[in-house]
Amino acid sequence: MAKVLIVEDDAGVAQLLKFTLESERFVLDHCANGSDAIAALRTTEYDLLILDWALPDRTGIELCSLYRSMGGNKPVLMLTARGTPRDKVAGLTAGADDYVVKPFDPDELVARVRALLRRPPIISASVLRVSNLELDTLNFKVARDGKPVLLQPKEFAILGLLMEHPDRYFTAEAILARLWQSEASVSTDSVRTHIKNLRKKLGDSNENPIIENTRGLGYRVRVSL
Repeated sequence: MAKVLIVEDDAGVAQLLKFTLESERFVLDHCANGSDAIAALRTTEYDLLILDWALPDRTGIELCSLYRSMGGNKPVLMLTARGTPRDKVAGLTAGADDYVVKPFDPDELVARVRALLRRPPIISASVLRVSNLELDTLNFKVARDGKPVLLQPKEFAILGLLMEHPDRYFTAEAILARLWQSEASVSTDSVRTHIKNLRKKLGDSNENPIIENTRGLGYRVRVSL
């Protein structure tokens, strides 16, 4: 599941963005100013940024430039009431990847977000396969040895993250930061509980685990079972 940072000081617009994108199963964080956004970017990895042009403490253009100077390479969508060609050039020159003018159509916004998320070199297949596991990212289905496995949304998201990066370890803290909203009142214990339930539903065993837990490293989906 893609994680998106929304930087928007207008509460109404921010609420519309959150409603629109959460209904499409994106995981969202929201900041109302540039300072909070910079702090979030320094501690959390996002797949896409949506930046309002006019923020209380700095412009979205400045924030975009700063993000790029920090080495940030994820897609940036600039959202603003400014619609002149000169403004668009300024936004794109600062490092934005796309530009949407307010008021925006929610369906178009979602289409643009999905188009931007297809650009980076990430897993593009709709069905992920690791050993005897299959995960259909479009239809939200999981199967092991061809048999369907019913998962809760967070269980599905955790398995999807691990299968997108087979053999890569993720700590409980990293999974929490990636798949839960920053303000959510959850802890790493919740992550561990979800993984415990996930392993049970997959019929996982300690002798030959699908999801391996290595002390000091975290969790991974093993390529060779």
